[in-house]
Amino acid sequence: MEELRAILHSIIKNQEETNAKISELNLQLSAKIGETNARIDALDAKIDKVDTRLSAKIDALDAKTDALDAKIDEVNTGLGAKIDFLDARLDRVHLSLQSQIDDVGADVRHIKRSMRLFENDMDATLDRIKRLEDHTAKHPE
Repeated sequence: MEELRAILHSIIKNQEETNAKISELNLQLSAKIGETNARIDALDAKIDKVDTRLSAKIDALDAKTDALDAKIDEVNTGLGAKIDFLDARLDRVHLSLQSQIDDVGADVRHIKRSMRLFENDMDATLDRIKRLEDHTAKHPE
């Protein structure tokens, strides 16, 4: 029985030591969890600062983008007006050139007609000269 008491006493002592170790480990774990939570809080604070700075930069970039979009719209509107103006001017020039081409074509047709008439007159004149020469050769007076 004494042995049994010694064994029981040893088990109780081991149990107390184990409980003490568990308590010590729990305290250490609690301390580590506290440190980890403090680090997490510090990182959250840093993330908040970075988030605030990034939000400010994003807002600034959005404002710049909006300004650039407005300028692009303005330029596009101006270019559209210039393109319309140049297109209308090109149409007028095209019509003017077509009119001049038509006038030149009419002039060329008139010149060709005049050349044909001139050639016909020359042929008729040459025929008359030939007949006159033939007549003069036959009737020398």
